[in-house]
Amino acid sequence: MFPYLFKIGWFELRLYSLMLIIAVLLSIFLISRRSKSLGYDPKKTENIIIFTFIGGILGARIYYVLFNWDFFRENLREIPAVWHGGLAIHGGVILGAAAFYFLCRYYRFPFFKFTDMAAPALLLSQGLGRFGNFANGEAHGVPVFTPPEIIFSIKPTFQAFWRTLLNAEQLPNTPQAITTLYYRLIAAPIKVVFEGKDYILREYAPWGISFPDTYSPQAYREFGVMPVHPTFFYEMILNFIGAAVLFNLWKKDSNIGAGAITALYFAMYALIRGFVTFFRADDLMLGFLRAPHIASILFLLIALAIYLSRKNRKGALGD
Repeated sequence: MFPYLFKIGWFELRLYSLMLIIAVLLSIFLISRRSKSLGYDPKKTENIIIFTFIGGILGARIYYVLFNWDFFRENLREIPAVWHGGLAIHGGVILGAAAFYFLCRYYRFPFFKFTDMAAPALLLSQGLGRFGNFANGEAHGVPVFTPPEIIFSIKPTFQAFWRTLLNAEQLPNTPQAITTLYYRLIAAPIKVVFEGKDYILREYAPWGISFPDTYSPQAYREFGVMPVHPTFFYEMILNFIGAAVLFNLWKKDSNIGAGAITALYFAMYALIRGFVTFFRADDLMLGFLRAPHIASILFLLIALAIYLSRKNRKGALGD
């Protein structure tokens, strides 16, 4: 895949940027129409969406930079270069939600009415954004030759497993060497001993995606042309399915403001991201655990808190 549609001099229209633009415009269209049908000013709705989006992008970048500070402290000029990739969705949700809350208070817009209107469009937008990750060759998964026991380990073991494999095959950790390993695996399965157990490397998923060296995407730099799990597509499809469920609830006026759609969004995305995280090769870490798993647990707690609050105190928190 190529990261941009066209390039003129220093300017290039990247597919990732295009997906973000489409997501914002689609969200403005859907949410503004829904707010107008409920008797709210669509202009105020548009302002809330735009500034929440800006807050979300800032939060996603700050989160990513903080968890990769070892690289960015040596490359300070890369910090604002979001066009090179590097946005963490959980940071976007956190700062975007904070900006959204204060904007709703400023415009005197009932908080849960807006969140219930926005949640389906938000999940749809997140799905669109994953196509941009595919175009950039980032947010990819581990090689499809990775045994399931390694993928679904609660404590991340893939990196240690990968180093053990390369050492056993006497290969350096370079794209060219890993490409050589890929051709060995095509010829015959490889056995590797890791933490006292034997593992067989073979193609466990035939739908893996390879990235060439044409634009030197992150997936190629890490794994050469070895096929990897298309985690961007896993999450995109699950997000689209989740958005369809939320939009079905969104059609009924009495559901807007009840908080159930908002709670369901947090619960669904926590489960979606928590599942996809097992396959990711580039997830951020918090100690010895994957940061998205910790964030997903927090999202589930937020979903439960919203549900219980709205169930027990109907009319509170924004109606």
